[in-house]
Amino acid sequence: MEEQMEGKKIKKFNFIDKAKRNLYKYNFIISIILGLIICLGLKLEFVKDTNFLGYTSRQNDLMYLLFFIGICTLIYYAIKVTDKRMWIVSAIVGIIFAICYYCGDIQNDYMYTYVPTSKKFILYSLIKLVVYCMLFTNCVVVLFNNLPKIANRFTSKKEYKYFTNNKRSFFVIALIFFVSYLPFFLYYYPGNINTDSIKESLFQITGLIPYSNFQPLIYTLLFGGIWNLGKAIFGTSTAGIALYVIFQMLCTSLVFSTILYYMAKRKIDVKWRIITLLFLLLNPLNGWFAVRCEKGMIFHLSLILVIIGLIDIIHEKEQFFKKKYKPILLGLITVFMILVRNNGLYCLILTLPFLILGCRKIWKQIVILFGTTLVIVFAVQGPVYKALKIEYSKPGEVLSIPMQQYARITKYASDRLSDEDKSVIQKYFPVSLEKLANDYVPWKSDATKANFSADEFVKDKKTFIMQYFKFAFKFPVQTISSLVLNTGINYSPNFNVWGLARIFGTETDDAYGTIGGMENPIFKEFITAYPYEEKMLVDFSFLDKINQTVVNEDIPIISMFITNIGLYFWILVLCFAYCVYIKQYRNIIMLLPILGLWATSIAGPMTDLRYIYAMFLAMPLYIGVIIKDSKNETKGITNE
Repeated sequence: MEEQMEGKKIKKFNFIDKAKRNLYKYNFIISIILGLIICLGLKLEFVKDTNFLGYTSRQNDLMYLLFFIGICTLIYYAIKVTDKRMWIVSAIVGIIFAICYYCGDIQNDYMYTYVPTSKKFILYSLIKLVVYCMLFTNCVVVLFNNLPKIANRFTSKKEYKYFTNNKRSFFVIALIFFVSYLPFFLYYYPGNINTDSIKESLFQITGLIPYSNFQPLIYTLLFGGIWNLGKAIFGTSTAGIALYVIFQMLCTSLVFSTILYYMAKRKIDVKWRIITLLFLLLNPLNGWFAVRCEKGMIFHLSLILVIIGLIDIIHEKEQFFKKKYKPILLGLITVFMILVRNNGLYCLILTLPFLILGCRKIWKQIVILFGTTLVIVFAVQGPVYKALKIEYSKPGEVLSIPMQQYARITKYASDRLSDEDKSVIQKYFPVSLEKLANDYVPWKSDATKANFSADEFVKDKKTFIMQYFKFAFKFPVQTISSLVLNTGINYSPNFNVWGLARIFGTETDDAYGTIGGMENPIFKEFITAYPYEEKMLVDFSFLDKINQTVVNEDIPIISMFITNIGLYFWILVLCFAYCVYIKQYRNIIMLLPILGLWATSIAGPMTDLRYIYAMFLAMPLYIGVIIKDSKNETKGITNE
């Protein structure tokens, strides 16, 4: 019996070995065949109006031939890779990327219409998914196979006196960042104010409306306090805004310098630190966000500091808690982060179990630190706010996904709605079905949210939720379509239907319009008592040109690296996958806060860079840590 089993193993081994030899022997031919299949699949078209599946134009183009050669070359080198673990991880990533990319196709083609359901369209979708999966899997294999070589290039022994982890270097770099924001400040003086900062924070701080947590109270007190200080010192509301913007510029400069300081402390190669410096310094988004009065910037900066603290815990373990100021400081920053934006709570909740699991020897210290943090947060948001009669935000902010489903079904499947279905819809959306359908915007839920009755939802949550699942089974295509069209920009780098970036420099005027201008009696009273003047101190009009071209995605590749949320999500997935491949499990923990931020932003009313900005800022740090640790650890050894 044993001899038969051994014989079967030998035959199986011989078969696999023979298959590998044939694969390498006919590598060139296989590469051409697969390359041709991928190219034909990529150019395959579907025309909804005529239900046509095929090719509508001839591809006798030299550039298309070069594209074909490039794909064949990619596959040729990928086939040479024999690492089974790498192929498995890459295939999983390839599947994820294929789904994400095809969701982008759906958005681009069917944003303002219904998604087809014909058999030809289903076949077209399957072909696209398979072709995308093949292409992305091979790309990831080649990338992962060459990453060690790339990492070895970052082994510079040279250091620069003003670019290390010393105090002088820290303040010099911070000063460089601060100076880089001055053109934005002088041109958009005194700074841009978003709608919530006016109608919530400033209205509250001046006593025009009661205090609430619709706009986080901690931000209202911070922003309003500095605004009052500037107004008291300089005598104008404009000066108060300017003082807050200067404060935010200073915070941004110090946090960005902290990133580079910490990278130097972790001995991340100076070449990568220089790349990070340039990335943070030359990205115009950083300048615009630095002079923008909105809670998001302070939240993202505090989240970056929390991530740095988590990386320190992961790597230093017991040493981190021996320095008493470190856990205290991290705890305070974490409390502030959560109070400034509730997303921070979900980021921490997602990360905490894995942090405890990955650092089992110090689990008690971790539980005490973050347990105390959560107790403080819940105490402030619970008994303290209740005692002060602070109102909370309405639930509509986190119900975007089901609200969009209701609206889309009303627009594209109203003829199939029963009287009971219509009754439930109008219970939670007390407007006509025609208005609900006409107000539906696929890529953001603000218009739908305006028609939503939060009070009715609070009274009866169960019916709303049950109806969502009922609709999901009854209208699966519309349910998936509403989800993809509302959230896909978070994970589809090929999304190109509408621009993400705002027209920076006009936001204050836009906010006035959103609030209602002088027709709004509260705003009229506010602006009369506290007039606000926007005035250009220095003519840096080139900033508008940058906004119109680079930020609004008019320049290929460069614009993607500046504004494309989907691209940075893909980089995050690649970081996860590479850590899994090389068994660098502890570094997965540092990625979780950004994953949590990304996940909660999907449930938000719309996709905007301001909701996910920390993901852009954290990527250079993540990549630097992974490169550094991958050089120090032997492949295949699990991190304890």
